[in-house]
Amino acid sequence: MSDLYAAVVGRFYEDLGRRLVAGATGVFASAGASVEVHEVPGAFELPLAAKYCAESGRYTGVVCLGVVIRGQTDHYEHVCR
Repeated sequence: MSDLYAAVVGRFYEDLGRRLVAGATGVFASAGASVEVHEVPGAFELPLAAKYCAESGRYTGVVCLGVVIRGQTDHYEHVCR
């Protein structure tokens, strides 16, 4: 039986998130591991979702996949704090 990992992905930048998931699932597959993907609204929610996955005891490990792009709003500053 292969190890099961959780991948938590922010879907705010949907296209970039899909590309990150595709890359990560490819790496897990090449290592003989399985991955279960969990979506959250954006990068801000990644740590809490990762904590839930880690504390569930179901996964060998957890990876967070998200994108934060500095733009015209202060959202970047809030997320990066």
